[in-house]
Amino acid sequence: MLEFQESHRHRIIVTADDFGISPRANRNILYLIELGKINRVAIMTEGAISPKEIDQLSRSGVKLDIHLDILHQFGDQRKKRQSAILRVLGFLGKILSGKLMPKNVYRQWSAQIEKFHTIFGKYPDGINSHEHVHFFPFFFSIALQLQKKYNIPYIRFGDSLKIKHHVIVAYIIHFMRILDIRACAKNGCISSSFLVSLDWIKNIDKFLNNPPEGTIEIACHPELAEDFVKVKKYF
Repeated sequence: MLEFQESHRHRIIVTADDFGISPRANRNILYLIELGKINRVAIMTEGAISPKEIDQLSRSGVKLDIHLDILHQFGDQRKKRQSAILRVLGFLGKILSGKLMPKNVYRQWSAQIEKFHTIFGKYPDGINSHEHVHFFPFFFSIALQLQKKYNIPYIRFGDSLKIKHHVIVAYIIHFMRILDIRACAKNGCISSSFLVSLDWIKNIDKFLNNPPEGTIEIACHPELAEDFVKVKKYF
């Protein structure tokens, strides 16, 4: 473990997703920040964040990203560990029903970024999204527009498939990324080389001691006990 931390840790970006989705998520993320385990925090401005938590995040020194949301799964309304296929089908159903028209998404996401500015007194350090919805091409174009409008330097766009695993979400993101890559290159977007969700990694010791070359963003969800324990132990 020590060997990994000395030789590879500087290439690992640990991002805690879903700050604001529940008091448990907020509490666990702040604790891991205190331990020096987290590099970035993805914040849901429509969630519940107390003034004390805002102050703690602002003073933490970690990068504060906007976790753009159009699904609005908070508290008791949040879907618990639903399968990837059901989540994708549900999301596509909302698109086909007209509930997620691009102009409506642009308006919602603009409002969330403006609220972030109101809360923290600055615009986000990066852009990502709940359930990775910004990878869908028509939403990715909106994310790029907002990135430029608000001068946000980082966007989550790492390759999710070159890291070996067999998770359907990784394949979906990889396919969406192929459709988006020209727009990303045209806009000069800055991101990590790779993206992986912590729960995709089956053997963390093996992964961390032989990571691919380049920067790797590891998205985790410390609200979940399994992710909380893994981040605390391995990073």
